[in-house]
Amino acid sequence: MTRCWLGIICGGLALLTSNGVEGASVQYTIRLSQAKNHYADIELRCETGGQQQFELMMPTWTPGSYLIREYARHVESISASNADGAQLAVSRSRKNRWLITCGDAKSVVVNYRLYCNEMTVRTNQVESGFALFNGASTFLSPVGARDQEHQVRIELPDDWKHAVCSLPNAGDDQQSFLASSFDELVDSPILCGNPNIYPFKVGDREHLLVSIGEGDVWDGDATTRDLEKIVAEHHRLWGVVPYPRYIFFNLLVEAGGGLEHDNSTVMMISRWYYRDREKYVRWLGLASHEFFHTWNVRRLRPKPLVEYDYENEIYLRSLWIAEGITSYYDDLQLARCGLISQKEYLDSVSKQIETLQTTPGRNIQSLSDSSHDTWIKLYRPNENTANSQVNYYNKGAVAAFLLDGEIRSATDGRKSLDDVMRLLYERHAGDVGYLPDDFRTIVNEVSGADLAEWFARYIEGVDEFDYAKTLDRYGLEFQKPKSQRPEGDGQESKPLDDTTTPEPKKKAWVGLTTEDSSGRLVITKVLRDSPAFQAGLNVNDEILAIDEYRVTAKQWADRLKQYQPGDSVDVLIARRERLTKVRLALEAEPAKTWKLSVIEKPTDDQKQRLADWLHQK
Repeated sequence: MTRCWLGIICGGLALLTSNGVEGASVQYTIRLSQAKNHYADIELRCETGGQQQFELMMPTWTPGSYLIREYARHVESISASNADGAQLAVSRSRKNRWLITCGDAKSVVVNYRLYCNEMTVRTNQVESGFALFNGASTFLSPVGARDQEHQVRIELPDDWKHAVCSLPNAGDDQQSFLASSFDELVDSPILCGNPNIYPFKVGDREHLLVSIGEGDVWDGDATTRDLEKIVAEHHRLWGVVPYPRYIFFNLLVEAGGGLEHDNSTVMMISRWYYRDREKYVRWLGLASHEFFHTWNVRRLRPKPLVEYDYENEIYLRSLWIAEGITSYYDDLQLARCGLISQKEYLDSVSKQIETLQTTPGRNIQSLSDSSHDTWIKLYRPNENTANSQVNYYNKGAVAAFLLDGEIRSATDGRKSLDDVMRLLYERHAGDVGYLPDDFRTIVNEVSGADLAEWFARYIEGVDEFDYAKTLDRYGLEFQKPKSQRPEGDGQESKPLDDTTTPEPKKKAWVGLTTEDSSGRLVITKVLRDSPAFQAGLNVNDEILAIDEYRVTAKQWADRLKQYQPGDSVDVLIARRERLTKVRLALEAEPAKTWKLSVIEKPTDDQKQRLADWLHQK
């Protein structure tokens, strides 16, 4: 990919001496006097290199989150002056660019105000207690200065103690950081405030857990010990440690998400996750996922992402490798390092499979197309998303689970997806990058088999996954639905003899979801080919009655229990205020379950394969 920083070049940028570090061509000062109002005031200093005009640009998206987000919309009150303070003309040359007319000025000072009140891992949040800055949504930079050093200095409020970043400090100033390029600046979030900081060491590398919002709920010492185990397990898998120091930014702000960087990650969750085992395991999985990205997608990148175009979409078909395979390994690594039990891990895989198998869009969109279309689909879900799309995180994780099983079966357990990822990293990390064909070539090489048909069916195509081979390898099965006794007539039920197998009671199924909208029963989703879909019920229809009897949001679930599969009912709906009656034929609730469990009598070989997969003794 060629560089896309077109326009007037700010060439030959000279060294600055005012408030700067020798060698830093572009210098920022971030002031937080209006933090309580979500504002950051940013000063940018740059030499003009003798140019009469030059452009500043701001990225439109953040690497790792593939959607154009238009960060320039948060820029306010931009102005420019020369070294003597004389104002220079500033004009908007593009939605995310500004043209500075500098005349004979040898250097310029640009000031702009940034509104920062978007609590996500990819944007900025500034408030009275802390500030989080992500590079893409923060910094304007001279076009053509991408490979120049960029220095950032933070002027903290008097009651804030720390500015934490993975970048090295600029000299002895603990509030100044020096990036070797704009790429490194964008890749290095900064957290300011009074966080709890927990240093730990794995091997010869320093790590930090940096938490905001612990209160008396979150146990930072205990979570640090868990992170040590995760880090050690990832080191073991990859065999190389590519970073000098790593920071886990842990914002306990009642929000959600995670975003990877070369030497750090930003995570957001609720502090109350710590007191709920299932939710805490989700946090561990998030930390494992983002840390796995240190290798897979940060250093080992799909070829189109080797060099970022910060202003335009970058299309690729291998995000299922970058994100889906990472989603496979996140919880697997927790099981391997002993942080979750075998049952907890199998439950995690079960949820991934169930999510996929109950998404009708799996029969419409391939994994390859899902990766390519991420810019217009994944981050813009609507009521029909489940019917028409597949999530490359989810289906990619299930595909990785099955591909791992294929490789293990083909090599009689001597090789696995672990070996594929290590070899892919060895050959394609750094500036090389990889294409889908490179990945397939290495899979074939490691497995010793030609899996072209597998990729054609399951990655490029939309064939249903075949789980039987992989499950049999590990001695696993999908649990059958539990048998239920028929409901009696209120009399004491009699015990069943050993030969009796009662038929489970079948529930009437409609195939839609609803919400209580101020007491109104409103349809929010209709699954493809379900009874509701066949009847022509629509999202936003309000359900008023069934068979001429009024039904409310609170009554909906209980009312459906009064009917059996095969029944047909008249549903009265209001669609844009017009009353319409729809005939609905109820069906049996799908009885297939996707919950994995170990078979009753696994063979010794199956037990050993399961143990080898999970690295259990």
